[in-house]
Amino acid sequence: MARGDLRSAMKGLLEILRDYAKAEKKKIRVVFDGKKESGNDLHQEMVMGIEVFYSIDYSADFLIMNFIKHDPKPNMITVVTSDKEIVSFVNRFRAHVITSENFSDLIKEKLEPVIEKEIPEKSENVNLSDDEISFWEKLFSKKKDT
Repeated sequence: MARGDLRSAMKGLLEILRDYAKAEKKKIRVVFDGKKESGNDLHQEMVMGIEVFYSIDYSADFLIMNFIKHDPKPNMITVVTSDKEIVSFVNRFRAHVITSENFSDLIKEKLEPVIEKEIPEKSENVNLSDDEISFWEKLFSKKKDT
């Protein structure tokens, strides 16, 4: 998002949510405001096992409230939002709410151990050749002299 690349930001979010859904064995539905891309009137698709909806002519808020309103068991749903109007609406249907900030913290907490496992530990037994040792000794001795 900081680079203004909305498409990459959406993909990155979906990748994070995919990893979270897999780790927690949860079904996730994401609602994006507007269109997937200019000229594309796609309303919904499955991306990486996640139901993705595009609001097109409505607001994402409207779609979220509509999903809650028409779900036979809204108390089984958790909505991630920091929007006070949606929080109030969701509470009336006894669905659960978690703020975006708290959900971000939850994802970090759940996925951090997975990420740490994927990063290999650096080897303590690094074997350098005589040429490599000589190179580094020369490099550091030059730095020391300056």
